[in-house]
Amino acid sequence: MEEFWHNGQHKRIPQDLAKRTLRKLDLLNAVKEIKDLKSPPSNHLHQLHGDREGQWAISVNGPWRLCFRFDNGDVYDVELIQYH
Repeated sequence: MEEFWHNGQHKRIPQDLAKRTLRKLDLLNAVKEIKDLKSPPSNHLHQLHGDREGQWAISVNGPWRLCFRFDNGDVYDVELIQYH
């Protein structure tokens, strides 16, 4: 995901999601507290459970989510996944 954030291209990210995904990655880079991701409401910030315990997710578009770990104001292990 870091490579995509720097150059805007990744073979596994659909082209129609690229622009919106980059905006969401910029947002993740800027936040200092997890509560900062509650706005805008379209982020649909939520904590994950089960085998993703300790991770958070925000909506990108439709079934696409950015999942990540948040610790001491930093975001780690970011991945774009498709629910369903």
